[in-house]
Amino acid sequence: MDIVFLLERLEHYAFEECPKFLGNRMINDGELRSRLTQLKQAVPEEIQEAQRIIQQRDAVLAQAQQDAEEIRAQARVEAQKLVAEHVLVKEARQKAQDILRRAEHEADGLRADADEYVFDTLSQLQAELTRSLKVVENGLQKLEVDRERSLQQTTP
Repeated sequence: MDIVFLLERLEHYAFEECPKFLGNRMINDGELRSRLTQLKQAVPEEIQEAQRIIQQRDAVLAQAQQDAEEIRAQARVEAQKLVAEHVLVKEARQKAQDILRRAEHEADGLRADADEYVFDTLSQLQAELTRSLKVVENGLQKLEVDRERSLQQTTP
C-alpha cells in the first residue's frame, strides 16, 4: 500500500471522523493501532521499491558499460583497418579517439541520469517516511496527552 494514502487515511480518521469531547478528539485505540500496523507494513514495500530502483540503476550502468565496451571494440577494429592504409593513420587515430570520447561521454551521461533518478526517488521516499514518522509521533503524543487527561479526570 502507498504510505501517503495510509497517512491521509489516518489523518482523516484522527481529524475528521473522531468525535470531539471538550475540545479534544477521542481516538479509538484499536482503530489507531490497526492503521499504524498498516503503515508499518507499507514501509517495507517502499524500501523494496527503493531497492528495485537501485537495481534498475545498476542495470542501466551495466548496459552503459557494455555499450561503451562495444563502441571501444568497434573503434579498435576500425582503427586497425585504417592503420593498414598508411596515408590515413592519423585520421584513424583521431576518429577512434572521438568515438572513445563519445562513448565515455554517453556512459557518463547515462550514469549521471541514473544517479539523479535514484537520488530524486530516494529523496522523495525519505520525505514521505519523515512525514509518516511525524504523523505517527504526533498521534502518539496526542494519545498520551488524552490518556493523562482521562486519568486525571477519573482520579478524585
